[in-house]
Amino acid sequence: MKIKVAVLDSDLEFLNRLTKIFQQKYADRISLSIFSNEDTLYQNQRNNPADIVLLEQTMKTAADKMPDKAAVGYLSDMPDADMIDGIPAICKYQKAEELYRMMLNLYAEKASDIKLRAKKAGDIKVVLFTSVQGGCGTSTAAAAYALRRVSVKKVFYLNLEKFGDSNLYFQGEGNLSFSDIIYSLKSRKGNLAIKLESVTRTDPSGVDFLHTCKNAYDMSELTDEEAGILIQEIMQSGKYEEIVIDISGDMTERMSMLMKDYADKIVYVADGSRTGNGKFERFCETVRVIEQRQNAEILDKTCLLYNRFSSRNGVQLTEAAVPVLGGLHRVEGLNERELAEEIAGKDIMERI
Repeated sequence: MKIKVAVLDSDLEFLNRLTKIFQQKYADRISLSIFSNEDTLYQNQRNNPADIVLLEQTMKTAADKMPDKAAVGYLSDMPDADMIDGIPAICKYQKAEELYRMMLNLYAEKASDIKLRAKKAGDIKVVLFTSVQGGCGTSTAAAAYALRRVSVKKVFYLNLEKFGDSNLYFQGEGNLSFSDIIYSLKSRKGNLAIKLESVTRTDPSGVDFLHTCKNAYDMSELTDEEAGILIQEIMQSGKYEEIVIDISGDMTERMSMLMKDYADKIVYVADGSRTGNGKFERFCETVRVIEQRQNAEILDKTCLLYNRFSSRNGVQLTEAAVPVLGGLHRVEGLNERELAEEIAGKDIMERI
């Protein structure tokens, strides 16, 4: 499906540049029509209405004459402009990738249940990294795995920890965040598929992710049902071959649901300390009860990864309830991204 976009602007250089780059990058997604004359735009919209209409910010009388179903926005010269006279504003002087995302975000508020793509969920592998032990580097291991796999698969990294921070490991251009996805899920308005594409950022490595919530409280508002809807939407987008889910902390209903209903592979992370091994064994005891009560299979798809492991103070369980992948020793002096890249190069990542 192509989204029809009409642009009215008196800056011919901008229009020519926009046309050229959108034909190069988004010809399969966007049908772009450009206008420098209002009357020509009005006539075109009567016969061939657009999904999105972008107007130069000085042409305020044109906004009232656009079709009701069209998502209307102003092209602004100001980089920080959000709204102009109650109409969404998009800065015209930014990279094409961000301009495209902002167009999609504008359209997502108007669109209903349109799907941009479709793909069988069974084609996607979901790998979940988890732990009930704090401080053992679960997020680092998850990010490292995503960095390892993106060389051969298209990967989406999804951090569902209440206080998780994807930005420690991944960076990408964009103005929107996980908060915008949560708002869309709760409002149940617009089109989640298009909203997701507009919010998703791409790390230079190729890993796609959601920028951390603008406010940490927003993540606590995400319900288990909404988390499931989001994962299903990522699966059905048709863009990814693997989804890496990062969630740790208490053994919650959400963690149980994700392990039982979504994960194809579960990587439990521990540090090999006496406390860490004890918590892992109690985790397994809890999972066995869940398996019995809910007729589920969880431990059969679980493996144990030791991270921040010390051969002096740590012990790998010889009779663990799940296969043991091995251990990653503690590395000092690196930031979070550097550490993830270091771990991504280890052969142990291939065993997952």
